Amino acid sequence: MNRAQALREIELLENFEFDRGDAAARLLHHLQTEDLEIVHAALRAAVNYFGFPGVYEQVFQMAREADDEDVRAAANASLWPVIQDGAAYEYPLEPGAEAPEPGVPQEIYEQTRDHLLTRVDAHMESMEVRRRCLEALGHLSFRADIRTTILRYYHEAPNPWVKLSAVYAMGLYKDDIFERLILEELYSKHAGILVEAVHAASNLGLEAAWPRIKEMTGHEDQDVRFEAIAAVGALAPVEEARTLLDALKKELATDEHFAQALEYADQLLDNRKAAISGDGWTMENVWDEIDEMTGFAEDGYDSASDAP
Repeated sequence: MNRAQALREIELLENFEFDRGDAAARLLHHLQTEDLEIVHAALRAAVNYFGFPGVYEQVFQMAREADDEDVRAAANASLWPVIQDGAAYEYPLEPGAEAPEPGVPQEIYEQTRDHLLTRVDAHMESMEVRRRCLEALGHLSFRADIRTTILRYYHEAPNPWVKLSAVYAMGLYKDDIFERLILEELYSKHAGILVEAVHAASNLGLEAAWPRIKEMTGHEDQDVRFEAIAAVGALAPVEEARTLLDALKKELATDEHFAQALEYADQLLDNRKAAISGDGWTMENVWDEIDEMTGFAEDGYDSASDAP
């Protein structure tokens, strides 16, 4: 199988257009190849298959031991579904409230969390790896120590990419200081940070960000414009969003690059309308969807003691 064929197969895996019975074996094959482009693509797809035999174990081993710095960084970032799902073991609840039962076993979650906490401030590790660990840990921002780490990375960032990772992490948890900093970064001169700030504002539903993001639906940078268009569905006033999206669809009718952004915007707007009408998803629905996407519920995990 040549590179083009391998990448096409990974794309099918990522889009759930592949025989589930063969998925784990094919992913493991691609994760273990020497072609780094294929490995990176396989890591992006692997987050949907952690419940399949051997996939989590392989990614976790790569996060700890891969020789290539970029592969190690990507593998650590790819551990986010374990942290997102396992966060329920730690999330502070109101008296009498019940957390969803995580699909990831607690020992796997704790193993992953502890690894990321060790690496995020490991002075012998590269900053590229450390910042990607921070991104995965953003799902635990309700913990005071991780919140402090995110803010430290943001204020002491040695380069824009580290700040970018901090902004990404801020967009995973509602926090007054996080929100203020995200709003400030909507005026960043760095396109990558601007993309993450728009994405974070959309993810958090920051209505105060809408006037600025509306301006960016015509931004000269295509990546910034993509995120701003997608954010229309999450942030534009509901009574105005459809008119704006229709105008953008007409303007961009022949531009394939923005077709997916418009699709995302439509989905987000539909979800908002459903929530307003009382037909929206509950948190239980959200957790069930996460389990289905990651394979946790159906396929389970091996014991942590069997992990590499």
